[in-house]
Amino acid sequence: MIVPQTQIAGVHLLMSAAGVERALGRPRSFVSIRDPHQGTVRRMDYGATKVYLSATADGTVYKVTTTDARQRTATGVRVGSSRTAVLRGVRDVTCTPSACAVGRDVAGQRVTRFTLSAGRVRRISLGFVIE
Repeated sequence: MIVPQTQIAGVHLLMSAAGVERALGRPRSFVSIRDPHQGTVRRMDYGATKVYLSATADGTVYKVTTTDARQRTATGVRVGSSRTAVLRGVRDVTCTPSACAVGRDVAGQRVTRFTLSAGRVRRISLGFVIE
């Protein structure tokens, strides 16, 4: 389930790695990656869904992304939905040709982004704006 500004696949921002595993099970992989703003962060890979943990001491979730069309909002918006469906089905959304978003693109704020390609949602992400 996707709840804009709240969760994707049962994963909430600021959730611990243990909480993510309770929600989604054991990840396919758990790797350290370089982030241009935070340094080294950890990514939990669940196939079409990726969970990113911050470089802070507590290592909580700062971003979740999915390309899984089974994950959808209460109004049915999912990967594969049209830009029009996003505009009709997601409250407080604003769109550009390349993405629709809920929230402000300001450091520290949370944003739910529906990345578009050819007028269709290709990826949905929820995360804190880092910079």
